Amino acid sequence: MSGELQPRTGGTGRPLFLAIAGNIGVGKSTLTRHLADKWGLALLPEPVKQNPFLKLYYVDPKRWGLQSQLFFLTQRVRLFKEAGSLNCAKIVDRTLYEDAEIFARTALSRVEYQIYLQLYEYLLENLPVPDLVVYLRASTRTLSRRIQSRGRSFEKSLPTSYLRKLNDRYDAWANSFRRVALITIDTDDLDLFSLFGEYERVTDRVAEALLQKGLTWQHTTTIPKRS
Repeated sequence: MSGELQPRTGGTGRPLFLAIAGNIGVGKSTLTRHLADKWGLALLPEPVKQNPFLKLYYVDPKRWGLQSQLFFLTQRVRLFKEAGSLNCAKIVDRTLYEDAEIFARTALSRVEYQIYLQLYEYLLENLPVPDLVVYLRASTRTLSRRIQSRGRSFEKSLPTSYLRKLNDRYDAWANSFRRVALITIDTDDLDLFSLFGEYERVTDRVAEALLQKGLTWQHTTTIPKRS
């Protein structure tokens, strides 16, 4: 598919709200930027660099897990509220749902997580929901290779066992997730960090899923068939 795409929710005319989900290093930010640029979406990026507890968490997870997860929760709530206030199509890099239902569950003790969940469920009540969540999946080996290639020093020390545990929980989460429509795209055979060739395959898959949900583009847009 090609053309200047401007997705909008069918029927109501409400601007599209798209969210990209996936494990560390899978290529969420890269794809999010690509879709934002191609479709003219407002980009609401993942606030990784702003979390003052993240590096500390990687060094001592038990000590800094709760602080790091509460920071992410407040940031995701802020981003979702901002998304709801924008009268234009938008895309979010990582969702509130996976933060709470995968990362917080992994990082926190049972007692901490139960308290966290109560806050999470309360905050969800007044937040907008995405029209579609796109889950980018990759094997643990692929994730490790991509993490090593992208140069974030504090991520390079992540144990393979930790990535594998997150991956298992991501797969289970995606299979049981019912809050929002979700599609899974396996990226093991895709080079999402390349400037050429692979983006259109993922873009087509996302566009097809949106169309199946009744989401349409402005009438001036044509969507020619790909050969």
